[in-house]
Amino acid sequence: MNKRLINILLTISFSLCIGIISVLVIALNTSKKRLEKLGDIVDEMAVQHIITNVSINESIPLSSDITVREQISVNIKMFLETEIPFKAEIPISENLMIPFKIGLKDYIALDTLIEVTDQVNILVDDTIPLNQKVNMALFGGKGIKIPIKGNIPVNQSLKIGFSEKLPVKTVVPIDMIVVDTLPVGLSMKVPVDLNVPVRIPLKTTALISFDGPLPVDAKIPIEITVPVDIPLESTTLSGYFKQLASGLRNLTSLELNEEDASEN
Repeated sequence: MNKRLINILLTISFSLCIGIISVLVIALNTSKKRLEKLGDIVDEMAVQHIITNVSINESIPLSSDITVREQISVNIKMFLETEIPFKAEIPISENLMIPFKIGLKDYIALDTLIEVTDQVNILVDDTIPLNQKVNMALFGGKGIKIPIKGNIPVNQSLKIGFSEKLPVKTVVPIDMIVVDTLPVGLSMKVPVDLNVPVRIPLKTTALISFDGPLPVDAKIPIEITVPVDIPLESTTLSGYFKQLASGLRNLTSLELNEEDASEN
């Protein structure tokens, strides 16, 4: 029985080993194909081009003599300042508003009836005397009268309305300042004799010619965008991409190539 059990276990172990080896072989072949594709992609990257735009914004110094043979039309913009004598009589006919300020101090006798439409808020501050008998019931029976005597203080604000007009008779003092304007007509002639300064703008064009060369010392701004094409095959990156592609392809190989052997 023991030998038979051992044979069964060995058979199962051998079958498992064969299955694992088969799976590993399939995985190795699949990985090799994928690494081959990655190696091809990296090889393509090694011969690709980098295309970009480079912006140039610089100033180029210029120092030279320029000969101008033709006449140049130049815009002239200037101001003419002078004085013009002015003599006249200017008629004036206006209505002026003259402000005034008057102090008023007096007494006015007031005897009239005033109608109060709104309620008046009156503050009541007084004491109400109390002296009377109060009937109080005891135990649900007949009540008895108890005399109560005292003073009740009242301090309350009451609103009272008036249905009739209230007579008012008093003397009202007035002490005020009246500020107003008074219209005044003005009709006259004003003589004027003066020099009026004027500033006249002049805009015109003129043709200018140059007898000799003109010295020019300036900076010429340059702002351009240049497309740049950089081939990776002519740079050091191409060698690294190719080494990477070779390493990816040989990743599943058990043999050492010359570069791996030199590194070891």
